Amino acid sequence: MAMWPFAGRRDDLARLVRLAHDGTAHGVVIAGPAGVGKSRLATEVLRTFGSSAYAVIPIRATRAAGGIPYGALARLLPPEAPPGLVNPLRWAAEAVRAHAGGRRPVLAVDDAHLLDGPSAAAVHHLVTVERALIVATLRTGEPAPDSVTALWRDGLATRADIGPLTLGDSAAILTAALGGRPDDATVRRLGTATEGNALLLHELVGAARDAGTLRQVRGMWQLTGEPPLAPRLTELVGERIGALSPEAGAVLELTAFAEPISLATLLELTSAEAVEQAEGRGLIRMTGDGRRVVVRLGHPLYGEVARAGCPPLRRRNRYATLAGALERSGARRRDDLLRLTVWQLESGRQAPAGPLLSACRLAWATHDYTLAIRLGRAALAAGGGVEAAILLATVLDYAQFPDEAYAVLTSPQTWVRAGSPYEARVEGPASYAAGPAGAGDGGSAGVAEATGAGGGDRLDEVTGTRLALARASNLAWGMNRLDEALDLLDRTEASLTDPASRQQVAMRRLDLASSAAKPRTALDLGAALLRALPAGPERIQTLKAQALALCYAGRTGEAVAVARQALTDAGSWQDAIPAMVSPLHSAWSMAALFAGDLTAMEEAVGSMEAAVAAQRGWSLGEGSLALAKGHLATARGQVETALGVLHDAAHHPTALTVGGCMGAYAAAQAFLGDAEGAQSTLNEALARNRATWTGFTRWVSLTRVWVAAAYGDTGAAVELALVFAEECRAAELPGFEFVALHDAVRLGGAAHALARLEELPALHDGRRVLLARDHARAAVAGDGAALLAVADGFEELGLILHAAEAAAQAAARLRRVGNERAGLAATTRAWTLARRCEGARTPALRGLAAPELTARQLEVAQLAVHGLSNRDIADRLVLSIRTVGNHLRAVYERTGLSDRVELRRLFDGSD
Repeated sequence: MAMWPFAGRRDDLARLVRLAHDGTAHGVVIAGPAGVGKSRLATEVLRTFGSSAYAVIPIRATRAAGGIPYGALARLLPPEAPPGLVNPLRWAAEAVRAHAGGRRPVLAVDDAHLLDGPSAAAVHHLVTVERALIVATLRTGEPAPDSVTALWRDGLATRADIGPLTLGDSAAILTAALGGRPDDATVRRLGTATEGNALLLHELVGAARDAGTLRQVRGMWQLTGEPPLAPRLTELVGERIGALSPEAGAVLELTAFAEPISLATLLELTSAEAVEQAEGRGLIRMTGDGRRVVVRLGHPLYGEVARAGCPPLRRRNRYATLAGALERSGARRRDDLLRLTVWQLESGRQAPAGPLLSACRLAWATHDYTLAIRLGRAALAAGGGVEAAILLATVLDYAQFPDEAYAVLTSPQTWVRAGSPYEARVEGPASYAAGPAGAGDGGSAGVAEATGAGGGDRLDEVTGTRLALARASNLAWGMNRLDEALDLLDRTEASLTDPASRQQVAMRRLDLASSAAKPRTALDLGAALLRALPAGPERIQTLKAQALALCYAGRTGEAVAVARQALTDAGSWQDAIPAMVSPLHSAWSMAALFAGDLTAMEEAVGSMEAAVAAQRGWSLGEGSLALAKGHLATARGQVETALGVLHDAAHHPTALTVGGCMGAYAAAQAFLGDAEGAQSTLNEALARNRATWTGFTRWVSLTRVWVAAAYGDTGAAVELALVFAEECRAAELPGFEFVALHDAVRLGGAAHALARLEELPALHDGRRVLLARDHARAAVAGDGAALLAVADGFEELGLILHAAEAAAQAAARLRRVGNERAGLAATTRAWTLARRCEGARTPALRGLAAPELTARQLEVAQLAVHGLSNRDIADRLVLSIRTVGNHLRAVYERTGLSDRVELRRLFDGSD
């Protein structure tokens, strides 16, 4: 790939430019690890010395010239030294100085740590004696000549250490390099793979583009597969790894296959000298883990290259070695069983079904869906029977492979032992609601019929119930066949005699009712179950359903409290029911959204993100997180940000139940005025949705309102909002109802919404519904001041798009009654808020125009809001105080504002 345009690193660059031009020093030394982007930053800093007063003199140090006296300066020195040269240092420095042509030299030294001693001494002399400036780069972790370190040690230049790229930097760089915006998931994946190393990012992006795994999807760049290890990238990483002894190579490979590996194990399998060599080369790093020291790779790509370059037989032997060491140690830690089982599989050993099932549960508990599916399939193949089928199908459902899950659950020949009763020992999460442990052969014909087992195959009641529950979950949440799922539960329950099994069926019915947005039914079912259930995983599952039902019922404060309560002690139940983590967070996030408490919503999103940070493979959890983040960004008016957050989930190539994310994506498109794009996305969302989640259909109805508005048909949009509000009223969903009614208010239909909005605060808690009512009141009354107060209220909540629309409506009302100055001020307020909404073009905002300020008026206004007096501004701009005052008066007239406090809001609030 060609050299990328400079982007990102704005704060770093500003700091370096300031240090390079600081009159108290002679320049800056930019230090950082290899590939972090030091040379590019230095180039940008050197561009600021473009005036005729400076002469930039490039000096490039290399390893090849490192042993040659004045090798780094060879290009700048005369072909031959004068005869009888006594002081070569002064001669070399004067020769370099001559290239400045009488201007002040700026020494551009790349890789200063590689300078040969005499060249380093000459550079030091030029800085100290000849008043040269220096902009140098230095690789950390490498020895450097004393003359170089003396530059900052003696205060001649300032050393500035540069760290890895942030995700924000990476996003800006990728946008500039690709000529378009990457979605957030792609930025995270590339940032994680490269650990913020600019050089590796450049190479990885080039390899991914060449392989076709990084491509534009619906207007955004998306990484649709694993980043490939192209030859150039492999060579680059190989150069950084360098030549290794066989012992150090073993350290690297064992760490790559086992990461993290305990230091004690690594020392047992290799040697202290080999570990020290690998650590000294930066290939591995030590970290603390409780009372032991563990070893991790120095960079993720080292592991990719080591694994890719390891021959198959040696790979198997490495895994066998690791498995043997872990067996000798006793495998006492929580994740040892998982690691041992995986290593045994990789070494070619056949593990029995029991350990494979346990390892599958552990992988699922850590949100490693790729590994959990692999282990589940191995357990089924190893004779794990119905227990393996239930576990594998459940993981497949959450990993967004519902068709495969359905096939596993409806193919008894793959898991039933024909001709004899199947007795299962149940342990851990076998389905969404794990059944109690137990075994028995009192199989029921009803259960057998409901689960698909028949003929000579019999299941005990407990196992048959668990199978029926797994099938019901798959039908409802993977196949979009809710009626069949409910019928299956009815037939199963009718045949049960075991009270515990009947309770399991009741819990699944509760789950379906809450997810289908039937809060009254769900709350009644949940109350009865909570009275009977002790502390434990089953109670957590019930609390999850309760939290969602409370949210839909308008009791958002209780919903947040219940979700928080359940998640407080997640460590005690997460291994048993890992699938509860995401829906609990989703209920917390949605309740906070309806309440208008974006701080609580941000906490929920942050907690969910941390909980699934190590997830591998797509899952419902990842989709739920993207949806929550997208709703949060949209609520804040950050509609472009919402598109980036939702893009990967909305356009995931394999996930089947992404309708919710696609619906939210369509809403953001509509807010941006992209009617055709929004309609297309919404149609696809409806076609792809495969989950019985009635909340999805409610969000779709709200999106339809804004698609109509984007097409310019606000009358139809208001009508859609009012019809949907009536549907929600009949379904006893006050949250969706008040949001729909408030949408009508935002679109100019307040007169039709006010009466019901006056009633809804009694049915729904939170400040948002109160502001929706106040908005309707002010709009119906035509009260511009009240509309501005509503805008202030929405801004306090962080609902910036709502605030901008209320201010825009206030401006229109004030101007309509002839209050031009107040209307102009309200327009300026609305414009200021709208600038924070990333290009939103809803009907209320389409007519807004920026205040008409000249460049000089804008300059004066910006200095005024930063605290400068009129005299200070006059001195700064070489104007008279009277002229400054005239400019400020013109600013106030054109914006409708009256003082510097209001002016500050105009500028500070628009960032």
